[in-house]
Amino acid sequence: MEGTIVTVPQKHFIGLSFSGTFPMLVEFMPKLWATFLQRQQEIPHVIHPEIRYDFSDENFEHRMYTEYIVVEVERFEQIPPGMVGFTVPERTYARFTHKGPMEQVQDTYQQLFAWLHENGHQQNEQVVRMERYDERYIPTVHEATHMENTYEIFIPLR
Repeated sequence: MEGTIVTVPQKHFIGLSFSGTFPMLVEFMPKLWATFLQRQQEIPHVIHPEIRYDFSDENFEHRMYTEYIVVEVERFEQIPPGMVGFTVPERTYARFTHKGPMEQVQDTYQQLFAWLHENGHQQNEQVVRMERYDERYIPTVHEATHMENTYEIFIPLR
């Protein structure tokens, strides 16, 4: 696995969120995706409707996770009911590409963290992790074992 160091400019996002333990994520993330895909058209000023993001805010101390499925927007003029909006400032990330079924994502994460360590990079655990899904990604709500699933993983760096 090879990573690339990139700087992502400030972006604004609107979407849905879910908080829970890791085992809860396995059950609820496909439901969150399904709801988001049904409601995405409610979001105004979307820049690229075919590109979606997942932000993961991990509380290691309490073993809780908050996941956000969102799209990038030009501005926050109106946030639909039940959705959240937030801005992520410009930041430097290590970017990796996951290829294969979602069942193999944990292997991808183990490889990318090994790459970070081997190359002298440290994750900034105070900042949310970002995943970027474009037309190469089939949401797990459709087919969790899709063999050619591809998306980008962005690990924030110190």
